[in-house]
Amino acid sequence: MLRHDPAWIPDLSVVAVLGGDLVGHAAMTRMAVGGSPALALAPVSVSPAAQGHGAGRAMVDELISRAEEHGEALVVVLGDPAYYDRFGFRPALALGVTGPFEDAGDAFQALRLTDRAPEGYATYAAPFGIPG
Repeated sequence: MLRHDPAWIPDLSVVAVLGGDLVGHAAMTRMAVGGSPALALAPVSVSPAAQGHGAGRAMVDELISRAEEHGEALVVVLGDPAYYDRFGFRPALALGVTGPFEDAGDAFQALRLTDRAPEGYATYAAPFGIPG
């Protein structure tokens, strides 16, 4: 459903291949924060057997680089702070971003890519099924 939604950005979808096998997928999709365009880093997945080999890091690094090239201002993610901290993500609330995952504490995170990053309530694309 996400690939057929206006939130889908083909250039912000990558896969990881290890030893000729497809081992991961990650994407950034359009969302809104405070009514302004932003990106959700979701989904991010790496097969259990391939975890710990850098596939996830390579995909997230690539997506952040592409988002910067596209002139995007903000990326939001829900995930382990110990993992996403290495990419520069910080607790979303500290960056003025609220949303449906506030009760997740520091796991609801954001990354400013420019000094014009929006603040406000995070609204995800409809296919995620997250009430806005």
